[in-house]
Formats: sequence, C-alpha cells, structure tokens
Amino acid sequence: MGTTGEGEGNRIEAVVKALDILEALWQAEGAGVTELTERTGLAKSTVHAHLTTLRSKGYVVQDGDEYRLSLRLLSFGEHVKHAEPLYAASDAPIADLSERVGERVFCSTHQNGLGTVINVSEGTRSFTSDIDVGTHTYLHSSAGGKAMLAHLPEERVDEIIDQWGLPAFTDETITDREVLFDELATIRDEGVTYNRGEYLPGISAIGAPILGNDGTVFGAVTVAGPHHRLENEWEEHDLRTQLLSTANTIEVNMMFS
Repeated sequence: MGTTGEGEGNRIEAVVKALDILEALWQAEGAGVTELTERTGLAKSTVHAHLTTLRSKGYVVQDGDEYRLSLRLLSFGEHVKHAEPLYAASDAPIADLSERVGERVFCSTHQNGLGTVINVSEGTRSFTSDIDVGTHTYLHSSAGGKAMLAHLPEERVDEIIDQWGLPAFTDETITDREVLFDELATIRDEGVTYNRGEYLPGISAIGAPILGNDGTVFGAVTVAGPHHRLENEWEEHDLRTQLLSTANTIEVNMMFS
C-alpha cells in the first residue's frame, strides 16, 4: 500500500519514483526490470537507473536479472520499531494474552490516517496470514483500526475518510460513512469493537483502544482468529474482559515509557 503525505505540490519526483520501486520490490519479493516497469508504470530506462543508484547505496541487491531489497533495510525497520514506545509497552502484555487465549494478538498504531501493525504475538492456534509487523491497513476495515477511529475527533475521522476513502476488502467491509460513524458510536459505548470478516474472509477479531489519560489515541490491541472459533471464545474465555485488561496494562506501561 503506497502512502501519501502532506505537501504533494512540493514533492520531488525522483524520490517518489525511487520509493515506488522499493515498494514494488517489497510487494513482489524480488523482481526484474520488466516486472518492475509493469508494476510502477515507469519507463525501463528510469527503473534501471534508479535500481543502479539504489544498488550503489546498498539498499538493493542484484542476483542475475532479479533485484531484491537488501538486508540493510533491516536496520531501518528495527530502529523505527524500537523507537516506538508502544512496541516496548505492548510486548509482554500481548505475549501474555496470546498465551492465555491461544490466538494471534496484534498491537497497532496510526499514522497519516492508516493503521500500522507494530507488534504481533503468536498463540498456539494462530491462523496463517501475511499480516505482520509493518503491515499497513485501512482503519475502517480492521477491529483495531475501528477502535482507534472511535476515539479520534470526528473532524479527524472525516479527514481520513476523505483522504483514503472506504474501500471494500470483503462483502462485509463497511463502505458507507454514516454506517461507520454509527458503529464508532457503538464502540465508544461498549469499549471494544468486533470485526467479522471485514478485512479477511472467515477471520473475526475483537479490538480495544489504547488511550492516554488525556484521550490521546496511542493505538489498539486486537485478538484475531477463524470466525467459527473466535465467536465461541468471545463468551467462553470472556475475551472482552481479557482484552480490556491487556489494553489497560499497555496504557499503564505507556505512562512510564
């Protein structure tokens, strides 16, 4: 998912093209010039020139005709992850929750109107998914995202919708602004949000916000798993209470981070 920041009129096109190529390499998990040309819409000569530059700086490696992101980028990712206070604050609490419920637990935050997964703990029955640390998501389509939206100012939510829209990922995704705002009001009343196949078919989730004393939205914590299993566990293991307790522990940790 490409991201768009502010100041579109002042952007440097050469930088945009280089980043488009890096994102395409990441999505393709390695590609040649022809495939990158198709993915980015750039001319072959442009792609080749940027790849040569990126390789000379150590951000891309070449194996025959294929290019891949280099391991140098690991240092960037690790630095960003560990510089985020929510990562350290959530690490032990979500590990404890995933061990107790046996499901996958995510901690996510928001930036530029999108959600980003910053921590994941696997349970003994975690489902297989390409959602991992660093994955960007549309806030309206995930349990954690809706938990965060519910506690942002209404004007900010409108801005996010105007910027990113409400694209559908499944037949269950909320794509209507009024319907979304109604659900956000319900989330504020109930303290948690539910997602029943709105982002991934057959996958349900329950999310709770992570808030500061002043109402700052730090992020959200989410338990996710196969629909048939999680629906039963919502009551059997009282996931709501356990999730809210985990969110509260993370909030306390954030106070001392």
